Amino acid sequence: MKKYTYDAFISYSHNEKDAFAAEQLHKTLEHYHIPKRIQQSSGKKKIERVFRDREEMPISFNLASNIQEALEQSEFLILMCSPNSIKSEWVQREVETFLKSHSKEQVLTVLLEGEPEKVFPEVLCYEERKVESEDGTEQTVKVKIEPMAADIRGKDKSEIKKKIEQESLRILAKMLGCTYDTLRQRHREYALHRMMAVLGGVAGVAVVFTIYAFHQSAKINERYQESRRNQARYLSQISTDLLDGGDRENALLTALAVVPEDSDSDEPVAEEQMYALNEALHSYEHDEHLNYKPLYKYEMSGNTYSSQSQSSGMLSEDGQTYFCVDQLGNAYVLNVEDGSCIWKIAPGEWETKETNGFRKILPVKDEKAVLITKEGIFYIDWKKQQLIREMKNDAEEDFLSEWDQDGACCTVSGTNLAIANTHYLWVYDLESGECQLQSQYDQEKYSSDQANAIAFDEKAENVFLALGNEWEYAEPSASESKEGVLKIRISTGEKSRVATEKAKKICAVSENQMAVLHMECINEDEIIDHGEMSAVQAKYWITLYDTEEGKKQWSSVPYTVSGYTIPETLLLRDMEINGELKKVLVVSVKDRIQLIDAENGTVIQERIFREDIVNVVQADKRRLLVGLSDGRVMIVTVETMSANMEVGSVSGKILDFTFSPEYQQVIWTMESGKRLVFGEKQTDQQMKSVKLEKENDMDSVKYTTWTDQKGKEQNYRIIEYNGLQTDLKEGVRVYRTGTSDLVFQYECKTAGGMISEVKFADIDGNPGLSFKVTEEHESNELGKGYESKYVTADLNSGKICSEQTEDEVENQFDSVSAVEVGNKGLAVMYGNEDFTAANREISFMTGSLTEKGIQFSKKAKSHQVTEEGRQVDLVSITADDRYVLFHIDNQDDTYCLKVWNVKKEKWESYDGQTELLVLDAGYQMDNMSIGAEKNLLATYTRDGMIHVFDLEKGTEAQTLKCGNYKKIQMRFCANDQYLVTYDDSEMITLWDISEGKILMKEEYDSKGSIESLYTNGSGWYFGVGFHGYALGDEGFYTSELMLYSIDKEGKFYKYAYIPAGYADYTGKEIYVDSGEGWYSPFYSFSELRKRAEKEMAGKSLSDADKNRYFISE
Repeated sequence: MKKYTYDAFISYSHNEKDAFAAEQLHKTLEHYHIPKRIQQSSGKKKIERVFRDREEMPISFNLASNIQEALEQSEFLILMCSPNSIKSEWVQREVETFLKSHSKEQVLTVLLEGEPEKVFPEVLCYEERKVESEDGTEQTVKVKIEPMAADIRGKDKSEIKKKIEQESLRILAKMLGCTYDTLRQRHREYALHRMMAVLGGVAGVAVVFTIYAFHQSAKINERYQESRRNQARYLSQISTDLLDGGDRENALLTALAVVPEDSDSDEPVAEEQMYALNEALHSYEHDEHLNYKPLYKYEMSGNTYSSQSQSSGMLSEDGQTYFCVDQLGNAYVLNVEDGSCIWKIAPGEWETKETNGFRKILPVKDEKAVLITKEGIFYIDWKKQQLIREMKNDAEEDFLSEWDQDGACCTVSGTNLAIANTHYLWVYDLESGECQLQSQYDQEKYSSDQANAIAFDEKAENVFLALGNEWEYAEPSASESKEGVLKIRISTGEKSRVATEKAKKICAVSENQMAVLHMECINEDEIIDHGEMSAVQAKYWITLYDTEEGKKQWSSVPYTVSGYTIPETLLLRDMEINGELKKVLVVSVKDRIQLIDAENGTVIQERIFREDIVNVVQADKRRLLVGLSDGRVMIVTVETMSANMEVGSVSGKILDFTFSPEYQQVIWTMESGKRLVFGEKQTDQQMKSVKLEKENDMDSVKYTTWTDQKGKEQNYRIIEYNGLQTDLKEGVRVYRTGTSDLVFQYECKTAGGMISEVKFADIDGNPGLSFKVTEEHESNELGKGYESKYVTADLNSGKICSEQTEDEVENQFDSVSAVEVGNKGLAVMYGNEDFTAANREISFMTGSLTEKGIQFSKKAKSHQVTEEGRQVDLVSITADDRYVLFHIDNQDDTYCLKVWNVKKEKWESYDGQTELLVLDAGYQMDNMSIGAEKNLLATYTRDGMIHVFDLEKGTEAQTLKCGNYKKIQMRFCANDQYLVTYDDSEMITLWDISEGKILMKEEYDSKGSIESLYTNGSGWYFGVGFHGYALGDEGFYTSELMLYSIDKEGKFYKYAYIPAGYADYTGKEIYVDSGEGWYSPFYSFSELRKRAEKEMAGKSLSDADKNRYFISE
């Protein structure tokens, strides 16, 4: 073994922060006492010398030569990784020099600042592996890896120093050739023994030193636990990345790589593990919600194929089997259901046959397939894993040319195979092995350098070739054009031209009809002059031809696209258009998709995406799945393609995408590397059904908590639904949270009836519900009319208490009114003589909600809210019914609040003003929040401040400087200790109200936009997202909820992403608005852990993965 002068060389950028961290690590390493057992196993008594240039460099020596010598004489290189180091030329040279004489395993990375993928040198992120090429020779390929790293990132020097003390053991473990867990245990033993030895010599102060010993032991344990939390956080992010990339198995394993020492603990090591596990276990997914998630991956031996002219892989007719090849010439038959390999066929699989690397594999019926190489065709039974026969041609011509790398110009119909290169066309009967046609088509007027596509007609009697280069290097001949579509009769070899314009794709429409995607390059001269430096600009259009007469039946309007690569798709599908089944041509070119009526050429729908379209597949008779190059899958309907929405995605660029209707699975072919990713719609089997009728459209879900006189809480779920889309009756249902037990239901009598103003309230000491019903009725004088009534219900009995007509309620007040009900039974009626007019003064009166309905005392007084010229937009009531807040529109683009003290029957004043603050126009509901437990009011004003008022004390409790925004939303949470805000800079901020400071700030990374913040004031959770439907830049979005948890330190963490979700933070229930409705509890860590361990069935991370992520437990 080589003897080194230095134990380690610390490489770092010489700025203040990096230099500080390097110096601290240097001191920690050289002052570390190696436990005796580790000394014995490693042969090292201490870390004697660590080279750090400012510490070791003599001034008189040449800098470069001394550094080079020190690098060669150092056993390990400790690399301080940061944005500064990755930009430092000297740091990068030190890495390169060290690796000339050392292995990458001797480079120990320390993450000081930034993200690993941005600050690690590229040379450490890849390793070279030997693989066998298609000709049997070895070649070296680069494989992406993730270097090990000690994470010492901190917000200041103090935190960095603390992290170094915690993480130095990981560096030392590698230097001493032992595991981190072993070293950490020996370190704790040494620290405790050392203190006990001191105590043994000072008996008189034994108690003091015993306390001190336990204190020090506790500090060591605290550091150890903090180190585990940091590792769990890091691995949770790795888990999410792995899941996005299709590696669900390792996503679950990394999420559980660091677990609580108590196996039954309900608390994770780090809160980030909850989100990682919920994502990997597909928590809160449900049957009706369409979302294809990466589930598993398959790694091929060679890199994936890139092919613009044809999909790189193909599904069997039943959608159960997937066929593909890699760049090393291996062919694969994969099981779509679980992504497993049924048969990998390597070049040279059959010893007596020359395979020369497979370029294409196509499925054939009856569990057969055909493989194509440069020189041969191989017909196989993939089920039995047998070669049936090999076919060669009689021409001195290869089936595939050197530049026809993707073997694109071949197709199968039944058991017939047609294949063409730049000169010949062959047609084989695969069952008999007979060559039915060998035709040289590049003679005379039929010559073209490139056959772009090939197709049989419906009866497989003729073969059609699409001919034409993207651009021409020579002047076109004066003779007949050699581009277009060539028809060749299989039985006679007779040739005829169907089209004379450049053809890229062809598709049989009927027995004597062929659709052709034509292309004309606009900038040929520029491309010829500059080659690959110029993007192609081209016109595309579709033409339908009569193949018997060679005549055009219709042509679509041309459109122009440009790009360095232009992917194309042409399909014929039967689709339901406005209730009628039609033949539809699905055409995609680059980022544009068109649906064209094959009969007359009418464009049914058209859409342009932001990314290139790699493929389009049919989901059902009315919907298509569109795969985009950025990995997203969009679903579009034939009626409204503009309202597309994302239904799946994979992390990374893709080459191809397809869909198996049989297994409802998506298959992505990744652009870089060797990976195929399989994704499918997931269902959380833990969720239970509410059993709503699927035809009903849900309007909203509300949760409420009622506390009886003994202090016992009961949580309720209130569901409002309508039948607007299906002519069903509108209604409201109430359930106990966590069950499907129906407590109360009310449904309109007619399909046109409406329910509004649904509010939970205490009714004479019982949990109750109040709402307004408007029904259509026949009027002898006016025909159809509408009648309204107010309904109250007792939720204990599930029965209606009272029904009052609108007149009965509103006639108790002098004017046309609106009614608002509070949690404790307060009723507020307000209005003016003409409620539609804004120039009348507005007044109000307070009453009660009782078993008899909404009642106002005859002695009740009317109080004026506003004078003429202003109007009340809405009324809010505090949780305890003690204060009523009127939101007033001043009719001059300003807004204000007035606060009414119900008990004292007077307007509250703040700094002598009864009209409180000016709110931004248009967003008054979002720009304020009322506490759920304390009578606090938070408002946002135009000066960029949030003002928090204590309504009880009549004072401004806090002022929060947050900045100027057009829109800001705010909600109290965590027993009204905190205020969470979301502004138009897309930042979520958590404020400590008592301290008046920001606890945490994080950008919201949803694809959609936040419509609302969701809290209930008391719960230690909050949600962000929106309910309903939205059309954004990326397409059509449906409801989403991102649920966050808050810890006692005031930090918030993602808990779960819930499509179409609602949450009860007190009753701990998740509800999903889909179909018949689904609910489940908030999952604890122990529940998620057990489910994950059950799915993994004893599997664990590989040793390589453990080393990569510094896992030693």
